[in-house]
Amino acid sequence: MTFVGRETELHYLNQYFGSENSRILVVYGQTGVGKTALLKDFCKDKKAVYYRARSCSDREQRYQWARELGLPQEESGACPEYEAIFEKAAGTASDEKTVFVVDEFHYLVKGGTGFFTKLNLFVKNSGVPLLVILCSSAAGWVENSMVRKIGGEAAAISGFLKVRELGIQRMQELYAEYSQDDCVQLYAVLGGVPGLWNRTDRQLSASDNLIHNIVDKYSSIHGEMAGCLAEELRETSVYNTILTTMAAGGGRLNDIYHRTAFSRAKISVYLKNLMEIDLVEKVGAGAYRITKPYVRFYFRFIYPYQSLLEELTPKQFYKEIVEDAFPGFVREAYRKS
Repeated sequence: MTFVGRETELHYLNQYFGSENSRILVVYGQTGVGKTALLKDFCKDKKAVYYRARSCSDREQRYQWARELGLPQEESGACPEYEAIFEKAAGTASDEKTVFVVDEFHYLVKGGTGFFTKLNLFVKNSGVPLLVILCSSAAGWVENSMVRKIGGEAAAISGFLKVRELGIQRMQELYAEYSQDDCVQLYAVLGGVPGLWNRTDRQLSASDNLIHNIVDKYSSIHGEMAGCLAEELRETSVYNTILTTMAAGGGRLNDIYHRTAFSRAKISVYLKNLMEIDLVEKVGAGAYRITKPYVRFYFRFIYPYQSLLEELTPKQFYKEIVEDAFPGFVREAYRKS
């Protein structure tokens, strides 16, 4: 796939790379939006090191990172500290600036182990010119909780870059095999998230992609939809109830109250949490909407019909549940965009 649509973001990164001093940047955006592709393209002609953090204990994190770098593990079972890891990753001092990418860095910060403090000290004191890029798919956490988590250390961050969804025109350029009508329909469901579009079949129409790659419960996009809340939130039963109500057209606080019988205070708290992870946005006084198209599709057409999904084939399900209502869903998606 040709790399297009991120010229502004590349210019932003190159400006910081060309600056005289070492810098720390935060690059963030939802899963699949193209952060990693952007950073790969940015780093292709530069000295760069990359680590993707895991959801694990601090010790296991250091063990895995050290293993990837070839650092020896101590016989006592102790793992190298972050300072040793940073020194190994950055290499020896030279005039050539190193791009140091830490992907999904929220796993390192959320644990409260002092990772960011140690990184900041290393960047200040290292003789190696560095552009540290901390990348995260936890967009809501970055915007709403990260600064509070790291406190005054946040002053060390030189800039924030949110990698947003691509517009429909860019998606048509990237996926030129689709007709304009098919592209319009798929964009209403998948938005401008290349990571989801890459799982579609460009030899199929939009409707056949909906059947085989979205409705089918064994498809990867279906799994993405079903698991959209699992990592970020507890009490998914409450969130599922609220999102189902919203997807059916009940986007006002009173609508959710009457449908769910939850207290207004409780609904407000849960809506706030959904806004913090960028799944819901406020669009007026007491009015909200789901931000991600594939989440709207899932809670409109799939989540409420789980029994039928087991009984029918994906094609039968599409014909019975989706087909007639889908044109209205598409129109609504563009009316709200």
